[in-house]
Amino acid sequence: MNCNAARHLSVLIFLILYTSSIRAESPDWGRVHDLTICGIHQLYRLEVDSAVQTFDSVSHLAPGDPRGPFFQSMTHFYLYSLNRNEKELTSFFDESEKVIEICEPLLDQNEQDATTKFYLGGIYGYRGLAYQASGSILKAVKDGRKGYLLLEEAVRENPKLYDAHMGFGLFRYLMAKIPKSMKWILTVLGFEGDLEGGLTSLRLASEKGIYTRTEAKLFLSQFLFAEGRQDSALRYLNELRTEYPENTLFMVLYAAWQHRLRNYDEAMTAARAAIDLNNRKKIRYGEELAYSTLGSIYYTLNDFANARTYSLLYFQFTRNNEKTPNQTNLRAGIACEIAGDRSAALEFYRRTREPDAQNRFWDQYNYRRSQELLQRPLTEAEVLIVKAGNELSQKNQARAVELFKESYQKAGANADIQARALYGLQQAQFDADSLAGAIATGNQVLTLQPVNEVWIIP
Repeated sequence: MNCNAARHLSVLIFLILYTSSIRAESPDWGRVHDLTICGIHQLYRLEVDSAVQTFDSVSHLAPGDPRGPFFQSMTHFYLYSLNRNEKELTSFFDESEKVIEICEPLLDQNEQDATTKFYLGGIYGYRGLAYQASGSILKAVKDGRKGYLLLEEAVRENPKLYDAHMGFGLFRYLMAKIPKSMKWILTVLGFEGDLEGGLTSLRLASEKGIYTRTEAKLFLSQFLFAEGRQDSALRYLNELRTEYPENTLFMVLYAAWQHRLRNYDEAMTAARAAIDLNNRKKIRYGEELAYSTLGSIYYTLNDFANARTYSLLYFQFTRNNEKTPNQTNLRAGIACEIAGDRSAALEFYRRTREPDAQNRFWDQYNYRRSQELLQRPLTEAEVLIVKAGNELSQKNQARAVELFKESYQKAGANADIQARALYGLQQAQFDADSLAGAIATGNQVLTLQPVNEVWIIP
């Protein structure tokens, strides 16, 4: 080979190596963005395996960018939220460490990098939520505080970074809901709650966010519903249902809200639609929640046979028996017992757990009632109290008054059952604007000397 040929070959090899180096150092950012959006859509269509693969591709395309591991970790967080599977929790923390390892050097290079602060603050925030859900409160506070402060900086440095408004708005709203007795802790930790400010930030993210638009809209809808702004909440949820018609979790949430709004037919239709859709899928999400919702609806309608059927299906499919609220177990047991299945009722009563924290009155009450019903079956008067309470929930005050009065008559000399009957009667009379009747019932309550239901006596 002559010198010229060798020189040309050397130049060619250099160009090939240089071009390869440029390609390795310069990801196709348009492709990275498109794949990230694709993965998010797959996640909310509940195509979880596909979303995992897509986010993995993002990580390979841009190994120095936090997007891939960030949304990969979020996928595991959502799965853990659904099934409380410890494997998903471990996977979440493993992926979140990758986000931290990528973001911290980026911030060392540029302390004003608001986008990196969004990813780092977001992942610390969700680590806080994950620690809280798994019972590690100190770790939850530590990581939650880091997340809050980073997101606060990101929004302050770049107010148009709308994705950062999602996490920041979430924190501001949740901090505003902390009981007044705990507010001083927020001040010490540097947190600042702002209910309306939080909702505003979430609204910004839901309308203008790039990657957090759907998540922000979901949180916003739930918070608005909790604040009694049902029309706005349903508008946002219906937008999500329209965009993701295959998402059974959105269907079940809609069913639960319709139940609370006393639109029972609409609630049952939505819950059954979620079950039917799941039956056509290989991997099912939210099925147990749909069964639980149907069981609760039928319980409210005093249809205890169907309430029993769907309660049993819920516990057949749920993976979270230890996380099931005491109220759910108690009501399922009562439904089974009234439907004639005392054996199943006992199983549900046994599943209640003694609360490990104070100031949880109704949780304690439901546990105590379950323990009482383990020792003896429901009396006729207690069955009438249950039915009366459900009639009151349906706003059938006249029928509720009749049943509460009948339950009081059949309570015999049992002052505890008498107290519960009169307590319900007074509520029904008050709701029906029968103030004279409510006052008379209240005076009647004062004559009782209950053993357990002393909380009813003023």
